Amino acid sequence: MENEIKEMLGLILNKLDGLEFRIDKLESGMDRLESRMDRLESRMERLEARQDEIYLVVKAIEHNNQVHRAEIDSLKLRESQIEGTINAIGEVITKRKVI
Repeated sequence: MENEIKEMLGLILNKLDGLEFRIDKLESGMDRLESRMDRLESRMERLEARQDEIYLVVKAIEHNNQVHRAEIDSLKLRESQIEGTINAIGEVITKRKVI
């Protein structure tokens, strides 16, 4: 009976050793997974920073386009005023020629 108990305890110890090995393997895998997650988080932070920079550039370009449109509108208005003045001068000259 003592031998049977020793055998059973030996089997239990072997099973526990196997479980301990498997737990160590799982912990190692978890450590690698945590390391990969840390790297991914770092990459995500860099991507978010780049996205913020791109957003600011796009907003600056949009503002520049609005300013450019306003300047073009101003030039069109000035052109119309000059064209009106030239037409008025042309009419005066034409009237003077007739006289």
